[in-house]
Amino acid sequence: MKKTFFISFLSTIFCINVFSQTYNHCQGDSVHLGIASYTGSLQWQQSSDSLNWSDIIGATFSPYGFVFSTPKYYRAKISAPNCNPVYSPVKKTVSNANCPPTFPQGSIFCSGPTAIVEVTNPATGKIWMDRNLGASQVATSSTDANSYGDLYQWGRRSDGHQCRTSSTITTLSSTDQSANGNFILAPNVPFDWRSPQNVNLWQGLYGINNPCPSAYRLPTETELDAERLSWSANTSAGAFASPLKLTMAGARNFSNGSLGGVGAGGYYWSNTVSGTDSRRLYFAVSTADMSFNYRAGGRSVRCIKEPGSVGALNCGSSTLVGNLISGQAANNVTANVPYTGGNGSYYAAQTITSTGVTGLTASLSSGNFASGNGSLTYSINGTPAAIGTVSFVINIGGQSCTLNFSVATLASMYPAGSVFCSGPTAIVDVTNPATGKIWMDRNLGAAQTATSSTDANAYGDLYQWGRGSDGHQCRNSSATSILSSTDQPTNGNFILTSSIPNDWRNPQNSNLWQGVNGLNNPCPSGYRLPTDAELDAQERPSWNFNNSAGAFNSPLKWTVSGYRNFSSGTLLNVGSSGYCWSSTIASMGATYLVFNSSSGSNASNNRANGNSVRCIKD
Repeated sequence: MKKTFFISFLSTIFCINVFSQTYNHCQGDSVHLGIASYTGSLQWQQSSDSLNWSDIIGATFSPYGFVFSTPKYYRAKISAPNCNPVYSPVKKTVSNANCPPTFPQGSIFCSGPTAIVEVTNPATGKIWMDRNLGASQVATSSTDANSYGDLYQWGRRSDGHQCRTSSTITTLSSTDQSANGNFILAPNVPFDWRSPQNVNLWQGLYGINNPCPSAYRLPTETELDAERLSWSANTSAGAFASPLKLTMAGARNFSNGSLGGVGAGGYYWSNTVSGTDSRRLYFAVSTADMSFNYRAGGRSVRCIKEPGSVGALNCGSSTLVGNLISGQAANNVTANVPYTGGNGSYYAAQTITSTGVTGLTASLSSGNFASGNGSLTYSINGTPAAIGTVSFVINIGGQSCTLNFSVATLASMYPAGSVFCSGPTAIVDVTNPATGKIWMDRNLGAAQTATSSTDANAYGDLYQWGRGSDGHQCRNSSATSILSSTDQPTNGNFILTSSIPNDWRNPQNSNLWQGVNGLNNPCPSGYRLPTDAELDAQERPSWNFNNSAGAFNSPLKWTVSGYRNFSSGTLLNVGSSGYCWSSTIASMGATYLVFNSSSGSNASNNRANGNSVRCIKD
């Protein structure tokens, strides 16, 4: 089913090429370019390279609609008297690699387009259509008439001649595409419907007259014969018993157009030529072989999916999302490998075992290459056995390259100089689907993700707002009454205070925990303290109950880990209330999330209090 897309351009016009957005389309999709408001005259422009632009004739209004056929760039040109033209941001349309296959433009169908259902022969690894072109169903027997399909003269497109009841004509064609859909009789040497002959009509995905849907083509003789050799028996029974369920669809005579061998023999074209003839697969009740046939004969066509290919893989420009940490299971780790020159066809799933540092695999789901440039996303799983360089040898689309990534220690993921109360906290991601945010699955300092809201092993450490992991956060750290005059105290004591503004630092500094590059951000690389809005306006409203039960039932499994008092250093409300800092200040204090058995809310309090820290992915 074709879709309609509306691509809106900003109503405020910017300079040329401020940015580019990409929109994926399938052949036949309706695309509309629209701009909300402007002053002056409008002219839509297009480009194939975003550098050289041309006006689209007649495209002077909004919205402007067209049917997608080839990838291009588009922009709006606005002209007004006494002003230089101004241009909208650039929008790019590209071919969607996941579009359903389509038949060549102008194809004539004898009884509607053939359903495109894939079948794989595990013995050869090849993907085929599960029925002959023109068949209305996959075969239920080798003599199932509904699965016979059409009969093509070698090298002709789907112009109607392939219909079993098409009219015949004795006039040979002098062009690659006959002016009519008649079955052309050729009773004389070289027994071809075209004069002079052309041997380059059905070769490859982009063969001139390839009748198969997009991403499919005629098989080579080698590919057809490999199928035959995989059969359980070299007969029509073996042909039907194979994954392709080939039928004895018969043939059409090159000299008089009559049907023969229907229900008694199967004849299947390859795209391979042999002198003045072409190669075909034949099978009957007691035999099967590869041989040649005259090109004017009508034979069955079974389409094979074109293996995907790329011009080049670029492992050197790959990006790693997530962390590879020695001794810790990879969690939501992916590697994106760019490529150029994709042919738009399929690639099979693959799993690659790591070398160098062992214990990991890189897995790729099956899919289609883009037509042109794109990237492949590998999911990396397992547990790295050591620190060092892990390598994956990628071999796909006819190209190969080696992915290299560093495996770090868990401690090295944290800010330099971090003091750990009982070892560095494992970095395991958890996503709240209600907010889309990715968090660590436990508080800093927790030994595990919580098994209950009162799981002491999941309580973790208690930080004074704005301090790094200098040891003060340990629940049993020593205390001192000496305030710090610097952002990073010279000791790891919990600093007590009993006078306003009740901060461990004098004078105060409100710029210590903001963002992933916050001066004292205690979170591992790529993580930071959440803002008040992320904690209170997004996370808390997603709970099923606004209390500690709802907090634990959420994907983040919050615990009632208590807090440490700013004036005495004592632990309070452990096992009854949870307190989690945000990065947001509130006058002389800072905000935090608080919850207990009866409620949940945001609040603000003294920065010298010790509260839990839960890190969010930046």
